[in-house]
Amino acid sequence: MKDFRSQRLSRKILIFQAMLVLSVILAAVLGVWLNSTGWRLLWLLLVSGIALYVTHSYTQSHFFDPIHSILVSINRVTQGDLDERVFLRSAGDPEFVELSEAINGMTEHYALLVEEANRHRNHLNAILSSLVDALIVVDKELKITLVNPAAVHLLGISPDSQGRYLLESVRNYDLVQLFQRVLTEQATAQQEIQLFSPQHSILRAIVSPIRSQKTGKVLGVVAILHDITELKRLEKMRTDFVANVSHELRTPLTAVKGFVETLLDGAWEDKEAARRFLGIVSVETDRMVSLVKDLLELSRLEGTERAGTQVPVDIVELVEEIGESYESRAAEAELQFYLEIDGQPPAVLGDATLLRQAITNLLDNAIKYTDPGGRVWLTLTSSGEHVHVAVRDTGIGIPAKHLSRIFERFYRVDKGRCRKRGGTGLGLAIVKHIVEKHQGKIDVESEYGEGSCFTITLPAFVDVEDLTAAASN
Repeated sequence: MKDFRSQRLSRKILIFQAMLVLSVILAAVLGVWLNSTGWRLLWLLLVSGIALYVTHSYTQSHFFDPIHSILVSINRVTQGDLDERVFLRSAGDPEFVELSEAINGMTEHYALLVEEANRHRNHLNAILSSLVDALIVVDKELKITLVNPAAVHLLGISPDSQGRYLLESVRNYDLVQLFQRVLTEQATAQQEIQLFSPQHSILRAIVSPIRSQKTGKVLGVVAILHDITELKRLEKMRTDFVANVSHELRTPLTAVKGFVETLLDGAWEDKEAARRFLGIVSVETDRMVSLVKDLLELSRLEGTERAGTQVPVDIVELVEEIGESYESRAAEAELQFYLEIDGQPPAVLGDATLLRQAITNLLDNAIKYTDPGGRVWLTLTSSGEHVHVAVRDTGIGIPAKHLSRIFERFYRVDKGRCRKRGGTGLGLAIVKHIVEKHQGKIDVESEYGEGSCFTITLPAFVDVEDLTAAASN
C-alpha cells in the first residue's frame, strides 16, 4: 500500500513536470517563428504568465487547499470542537482524501476517549460528593490536589484550595505531621486527631501513600477522615451511665446490707430499733425498685422510634384527669394547685399512657422541689397547629448553667438535695424521650430561687374528614 501511494504521487509530480517542459518547448518553438524582438519579448511574457497561472492553479487546488482545510479542522479539534470533521472540496486527490479520512477517524476516536474520560470523572465526582467521610489528596510537596465536599465542611477549608499547601488550608499541626510521616515512612498510618476549628471535632485519620503503578514510587498521600465526635460522646455517655447506675445502686445496697447485718448481730431483739432499721431497708428497697423501673422504661423508650399506640388523644380530658388527681397531692404538700385550660385545644396523636407519664413526671418534680406555701400551675393552650402543656412552679428553680444538661440521665443540679427528696435522676430524661416519640419538643425556663416552667409542645391532630368537609364548604 505504501509503495502504491508513492508511485501514485510520483506520477502526479511527473505529469506536473511534463506540463512545464511542454510549455517551455512550445514557447521556444513559437518564439523562433517571430522575427521581431518586441514580439518575442511579448510572447515570452505571455507564455510565462500562462505557465505561472497554470502552476499556481494546479498547486493551489491539488496541494494548498487540502492542506489548509486539514489545518483548520485540526486547530478546531485541538480547541475542543470534537464535532469538527475534514471536508475536501476536491475529491480527485486520493492522498489527501485518505489523510482526511484518517484524521476524521482519529478525531472520532479521540471524542470517544474524551467522552469516556468525562463519564469516569463525573462518576468519580459523584462518589466523592456522596462520601460522608472527608477525603484529602496531596502530592509529595504536601500541596492539595483533591478535596471532597465533606472535607470542605468538616475542616472549614476553601473549595478552591487545590494547589495550596496543606498547612495553609488546615490549621492543625498533628494532621500535617501525620501526612509528613506517611510520606517519609511510605506506609499507611492511623491516628485520632482533635480539631478546634471551625468546631471542636474528633477525627479518625487513615492516611496512605499513593504509588505509581509503573515505577512504584510514592506520588503523594490520600487521607480519609472519619468524624467520630458523636461516637466518642456516646462512649462517654455510656461510661458515665454505667458509673452512675453503679453509684445509685451501691448507695441503697450498702444501706440495706448494713442494717441487715446489724439486725443479724442482735439488733432485732430491740423491737423499736428493729422497726426503725426495717423501715430504712424498705425505703432503700423502694428506691432501688424505682430506679430499676425508670431504667427499664428509659430503655424501652430508646428502643422504639415512635410512641407505641398512635391514636387521637383528647388532651383536654387527659389534663383535667391529671389535674383532679394532683389537687389532693398538692394540698398534702401544703401547696396551691391551679389548673388552667385556654379554650378548646385540639386532640393530639399519640399514646395516652406515655403522655400521662410525661405530665405527671413534671408535676411530681414541681411538687417535690417546691417548699410548703408555694404554688404549682398546670396549663393547657393551643396555637393552631400545636398544643402546649406547661407545668410551672414557684420552687427552688434551676441555675442557668445547668439548664442545658437537666435532661441528661442521672444529671442532678444539687445531688444531695435531689437524693434526699427521692429523685432517681431519670425523670426528665424519660419526659424528653416521650415527647420526642410524639414528634414534639420540651422547653424549660427557670430562675434560681424563683421557680421553673416546663412546656411540652405537641403537633395537633387534624382529622382528614374534617379537612375534607372544610374544603368542600
